[in-house]
Amino acid sequence: MRKTIKISFILVCSLISTLTFSQNQMDDGFKQLVNEASNKLGVSQPNMSDPVTVNAVVVWNKAKDKIAVVVKASILYGWHIYAFVPKTAPYLKSKLVLEIPDNVIPISDWQKPATFLMENNMYVYKGDIVFTRYFSVHRKMKGVAINTGLFYQTCDLKQCLPPQSKTLTLSL
Repeated sequence: MRKTIKISFILVCSLISTLTFSQNQMDDGFKQLVNEASNKLGVSQPNMSDPVTVNAVVVWNKAKDKIAVVVKASILYGWHIYAFVPKTAPYLKSKLVLEIPDNVIPISDWQKPATFLMENNMYVYKGDIVFTRYFSVHRKMKGVAINTGLFYQTCDLKQCLPPQSKTLTLSL
């Protein structure tokens, strides 16, 4: 009896793992579409009065059952935003803003760009950066909106500007 239960349990776990893996797996064609959309996504040129600019887009897969949310930012040369800040540092870590309906289900964590190490174990983002996250959706989601963007504190070697949040509303 115990052996049968153990084997049944293993089979059920294996089936759940397989289903979860196949649901969460992104096909290469979709990843390519997301990559192309990310490369084409325009971002306003940052300047001294606005050293960080942000834009975002939603990309659908061919089956219309998955989306990718792409957030792209451009940081003015000489400026940075924080990817990791130790608790003892007075700076604010950047956070991705995301407000989605309940029936838009995340199937990945945010894919984040490379960071640069600064003194005191702080990591920053510089230049043009892209964040991407994948979701499972129901096909009939026309007109549904999501809000996404970036909360950040930007600094150069002489000053830090007040924290700011830049968000966009995107239609599905």
